[in-house]
Amino acid sequence: MNRLLAWIRRMRAASVDECGTVTVMFALSLPLVIGMQMLVVDGSRVFVERRALQNAADAAALAAAQYLPTTDPARLVLAREEAIGFAATNGVTIGPADIEFTTDTTPFDRVTVRAQGSAPFFFAPGIGINTGAVSSLGTAQLGVVGGLIGVMPWGAVAPAGGFVFGEQYCLKLGSSGGGGVCDDHDQGNFYALDIDDNGTSSASTYRDLIISGSNTVVRAGQVKDVVSGNMNGPTQQGTGCSGNSGRISGDTSTFDDIVVADGDSYRVLDWSSPRLVIIPRVEFPDSQHALILGFSAFFIESCGSNGAVVGRFIDTVVPGGEWAPYNAAVGAFGSLAVRLVR
Repeated sequence: MNRLLAWIRRMRAASVDECGTVTVMFALSLPLVIGMQMLVVDGSRVFVERRALQNAADAAALAAAQYLPTTDPARLVLAREEAIGFAATNGVTIGPADIEFTTDTTPFDRVTVRAQGSAPFFFAPGIGINTGAVSSLGTAQLGVVGGLIGVMPWGAVAPAGGFVFGEQYCLKLGSSGGGGVCDDHDQGNFYALDIDDNGTSSASTYRDLIISGSNTVVRAGQVKDVVSGNMNGPTQQGTGCSGNSGRISGDTSTFDDIVVADGDSYRVLDWSSPRLVIIPRVEFPDSQHALILGFSAFFIESCGSNGAVVGRFIDTVVPGGEWAPYNAAVGAFGSLAVRLVR
């Protein structure tokens, strides 16, 4: 009996010691638990705020890049104003000092926007820290379209002196003809191309590609076969001239409905317009092949007999497509692209 009572006393003592140990351990670990809560909850607030700032900085940089490349002070002012406006739309306030223009391949083809803010803390105020400073950088670079799907099966050749953006041109199929529709316009030529490398001179395939554009990504540097045969009729059918049901038939929109002059460049209001097309710019290593140099945005205003198309080339940023570095020669083609740089 005495042994049993002694054992019970020892168990009670051990239990008291363990309770004391647990209490001490809990007291020691409590700051760590609170610290982990601060790290998780308040750290999440910092992450969310930084993501919002990053989105605002990216949007502002992309907006400003539409005005590049340029060293014109007036254009740079417009770029800054555009960046500030887009940042404000995303709930972030920036100023001119937060916007920096730099050079990569041509003067001032990059813009960097710094967005700054703060994240309110939930637990940290308990130790005297109410907010955390947060900042993000967004950098965008202007280049040219290096590749694109949906381009026209036309290889355009500029007249002597090149095309002038915004002026009306009559593009003739081949180096002659035009059916009289070109008599009152500056002129250029284009040639029918096997744009998707179908290996065919089918008139119906060429006609359908005028309506829909290429089905594959067409890239600068590729060589395309020149389609043989008389393609005047299929060109008229594909564009929708002379009562044909084609690309622009039934569409009554005008140049001013779709395109707005924006200083030295242009802003497109509706890229879904069937009159707005992308035309490869080419040169000919021989009479049967066309080397694609780059791409041009073109608004089709009318078309006529003998494969003539009347419209205007514009200098603008094209959505989508593959980005390629800007240079003076390719930039003159007017089909520009913008990318974010990390």
